[in-house]
Order: sequence, then C-alpha cells, then structure tokens
Amino acid sequence: MERLSERKHNILKAVVEEYIREAKEVSSGDLHGKYFSAISSATIRAELAALTDMGFLAQPHTSAGRSPTPKAYKYYVEYFVNRKPLQKREVQLIDASFAAKFNAVEDIVRTTAKVISDVTNYTSVIVLQNVDGVEIKEIKLVGLDSHSALVIIITDSGIIRDKVISLRNVVDEEFISSAALMLNKIFGGRRVSELEDAMNSVDRELNEFKELFDNVVAMLQAYSSVTDESVFMEGESKMLDYPEADIGSAKKFLSIIDNKSLVGALIDSADDIEFSVKIGKDETQGMEKCAVISAKYKVNGREIGSAGVIGPERMDYSKVMSVLSYIGKTLNAVRGREDKKGDNDE
Repeated sequence: MERLSERKHNILKAVVEEYIREAKEVSSGDLHGKYFSAISSATIRAELAALTDMGFLAQPHTSAGRSPTPKAYKYYVEYFVNRKPLQKREVQLIDASFAAKFNAVEDIVRTTAKVISDVTNYTSVIVLQNVDGVEIKEIKLVGLDSHSALVIIITDSGIIRDKVISLRNVVDEEFISSAALMLNKIFGGRRVSELEDAMNSVDRELNEFKELFDNVVAMLQAYSSVTDESVFMEGESKMLDYPEADIGSAKKFLSIIDNKSLVGALIDSADDIEFSVKIGKDETQGMEKCAVISAKYKVNGREIGSAGVIGPERMDYSKVMSVLSYIGKTLNAVRGREDKKGDNDE
C-alpha cells in the first residue's frame, strides 16, 4: 500500500491508536488536544475529510467523529506495527505453561490455544495439520477385555494417537502378540501419506487381523485430514465482550466459529510469510469489524499447523504478534527439551 503524505500518515496513526484504546469515534478536537496542538483544528478536519474520501476512515454521522476502516488497519499494520516486549508476568505464564512434559502434540496444541487466548484476551484457534509426512515408528496394542483393545500410534514427531477399539475377534495374549507384529511390519517406517501402499501390502490370508487393520487405517486417515477434531479453540466468548460486538456482528461471529472447516480455512495460510493478517469482512469470512492474525507453528522442527487470534479490528496488533512469535519459539523447543529429559533419565 502506497505511503500517505507525512501529515496524513501521522494523523491516521493517531486515529487508529486512539480508536484501539477508547473504542469510540475520534474527533478533530481529540486529535488537536492530544496529538497535534501545533496544527489548527480546521486543518485536522480537512485531513480527516480527505482520509475519509480515500476510504481510510468512516463517519457514521456528519456531526460524529471518525473510525478506522479495514483499509486503515491494513495501513497501520504495514507501517506502524512493531512487536513490543511482553510483560514479565506474560513471559512467566507462557514459560510455566510449557514447562510440563507432553506426551502428545494434541496436548501441546490445547495448551498453546489456552495460553494465546489468556495472554491476548482474544479468541485463539489452532489448526493441526501437515502430518502426511510424519513417519510411523511403532504401533502398540494393549488388550482390555475379550473384545476390545487400546491402540497407540507413535511417530517420529512424538505424536501419539490412542483409541480404544472393539473387535469381533477374541482378544487374547496370542492375538495381541501376533497382531502387534503384523501391524508394525506393515506400518513401521511408513509415512502417513503412504497408507494406500500399506493397504495394498496386506495379504489375503490375514483375514483374522483385517478388522484391526481397518481400524488402524481409519485412525491414521482421520489424523491426516483436517476435521473438527483438528481445530482447537479457546476463548470463543471473549469477542462478545468488546463494545463493537453488536447483535448482528455477534451472530455472524458465532456462526463462523461454530463451523470448524470455515475456522480452519480462516486461520490456515498457504503464504510463506511469518504472519498472515486478515482485516475486515471481505477477508474474514464475512465477520464484521473483525481481524485475524495467524502464524505457522512447528514442533521439533516440523510444521504441525497454524495458530491464530480472532479479535476486533482495533485489536492490539503489536501484542498479538509478539505473543504468537514468543509462543512459536517456545513451542518449537518443547520436543527438543523433552528429548533431552529422556536422555538424562536413562
């Protein structure tokens, strides 16, 4: 976006920051008194009118002040947003949240979603994905009773998927032992994206284990696809606490976040950039006065999905980016830290 003239540039910055802070229309008098005492009110009014004509500001009534449009927030993000240091208590909260030992990426993701929402006070979303390249290391079976077993799938990213399944076959020690050998022979060392190859490698004489095999394939297929189970959210109601959340915009927001596939598309970004920023209804699936900031996250160096924050257009962009960046670095170190703990325990 082309840079404005110096005066318009500074006036637009002041309007956005004042509106973010106060959540009410900004008048020329506000700007003259707080920011530009050396510029006459008439000059400020003329610049506000010009910025309105250019689509940066909106004026609901002729006698009212101005409020930023999505175009203004985009300009603000491009030219003014710099990550600011997190407060000591915020860093302590994040660090404490990730100090625990995690056995599954889903546990890390749930913790991440909660921390992001708690620190930013906005709705947070994480979409778990990009697991097709994950390599299956081991499948463990634990017999529970005569017709059920616990299946545990372990991968090279430390991702553990477990599920209790019911089987028509009698589940005894011999069945568990033979089935575990068979499953690890078929799946061991394969990537999730190679499920079809694994299915083709099952011998016809293994009918005894076919039902178990189908269950494992179903678990892996569900794991590799973006479903409702792969979208984690926290703080859904926080958006309703902000003054701009009128009945119409609140209904639209609730309808969007209730549809996990829409939320997933909103947070995920194919762009190879550090942050994706979407502002205004044209970019946020029709949500009025909303903005979305998202970033791709990694665990143990492997991209696992995207994390994002949904908030009002007047959100604290600098703080949100700082939180997402700090948590991203912390999250990427979690598995490495756990690996070192495991080495030290041996």
